[in-house]
Amino acid sequence: MKKIFTLLAICMFVGANAQEDSVESKLIKNGFYVETFVGTATTDYTDGTTGGGLKLGNVWYFGESDFWRPGFKTVWFRGAAYFGDDDVIVQGSVMNVGFANIIEFKPNLGLEVNINVGYNVVYVDNERSYDYYNGSYNQTMYSGDEFTGGGVMINPELKFRYDVLAIGLDFVFTNVKEYSDNGGYYYNNYNNGDPYYYNSLNNIERKTGLTAINLTIGAKF
Repeated sequence: MKKIFTLLAICMFVGANAQEDSVESKLIKNGFYVETFVGTATTDYTDGTTGGGLKLGNVWYFGESDFWRPGFKTVWFRGAAYFGDDDVIVQGSVMNVGFANIIEFKPNLGLEVNINVGYNVVYVDNERSYDYYNGSYNQTMYSGDEFTGGGVMINPELKFRYDVLAIGLDFVFTNVKEYSDNGGYYYNNYNNGDPYYYNSLNNIERKTGLTAINLTIGAKF
């Protein structure tokens, strides 16, 4: 009889542990994540483009709270391409870091609020250049203009999580400065009275802001 009770006790202990493991939340576990996204991006040289991209990274959470845990996040790679009418934007970055937060409403259902910061490179191929008009440099359309620059990127995220899956919004805010070889840019000098009079200016350092809003879906392993 004692052997039977002992066996039952062992079975109950094993069964209880198995049940606990089966309902253990995957939201608060550390892991590697893969995300894809689609959205729209604008710069000072483009009116609006649509496209998508890919993100790869890791996240580590700290603490023992069952409701909220902060964490540390890395984005090993982020790449995106957006396309519009005669416009192309390519944006990429590696080794970004940030802060993660997971709010768990119940096991395996919650909300992520994150922010990443790092250096990114932006390439723009469009039809705009610089004009000089009334003492300032403005943009005008002309064929074949390209821009490649880099700067600091801020990348907030808001995502709903269910089990290993996540869906939400991904934002990008950056202001990049062109990698210039001082080859010279052309502008229209309207102050000379001739709207078709061209001068060259070798020291214009072009800058552009980039803003992107994306719908993201991914998984953490």
